[in-house]
Amino acid sequence: MPPASSHQQEFETPLPSAVYGLDFQVKLTIVWRLDLATGLRHNSPRSAAIHHVLQRAKEISGKAMLVHHAALQHQLGDELATERQVPGTHVWARAEQVKVSVQEEDLEMARKHIELLRNSTFKLAERDVERAEIRYLRDEVLTDVGTATIWWLQRNGYQVEEAVKLSNHLSELVKIAQRQPATHWAESLVSSVERAMPELEDSHRKDLRQHLAKALSVYGGSRVAAEFADQIGLPAGEQHTNGHV
Repeated sequence: MPPASSHQQEFETPLPSAVYGLDFQVKLTIVWRLDLATGLRHNSPRSAAIHHVLQRAKEISGKAMLVHHAALQHQLGDELATERQVPGTHVWARAEQVKVSVQEEDLEMARKHIELLRNSTFKLAERDVERAEIRYLRDEVLTDVGTATIWWLQRNGYQVEEAVKLSNHLSELVKIAQRQPATHWAESLVSSVERAMPELEDSHRKDLRQHLAKALSVYGGSRVAAEFADQIGLPAGEQHTNGHV
């Protein structure tokens, strides 16, 4: 039986990237053939082939950053070259001659986006370290004068006479540390939840705060969620992130 004749169509279209509003530009040749032996039919094989190939392409491009456009071209060229049957039809489709490009202004915006994410991550990490140090001093060191004195001695060469001279100051520090300051409700909420899970890894603390922000957004509205995010240091807009654009 002779091979089924194939058809092809050049096509050019934007493809979404991992960042909403920043698209790749892709140009490719879509190749399709009809397999009448399947017993299935489709009234517009050309549209079915194009739609199917583009859906495959979007699944891949939607996970890629614009700065990775060169690698994406090879990935699309590789994966779309595999011929697949369009579900429920007698159409088999693939793509070849895949070319991916990006607008220079979009590429610049993508770089800025990455820089903002990097800075936000670093700032959040710094705040996490500061909070951990504060919790350590408040909850484990400045609990009483004796513990505070031993802590000071360990870090200052066991200068006993100097520690005695500083005893009044250490006592005052203990009193200050054990006071209950008027903290913002957002900080109190995070602190209470984290105390309930003392074994929580630092890498999961950001996830926990994002889940709290999402819950506040659902039940308290965007204003409450925004106030919470601002107070605990979540990057702007991240309180609404839930894995979707």
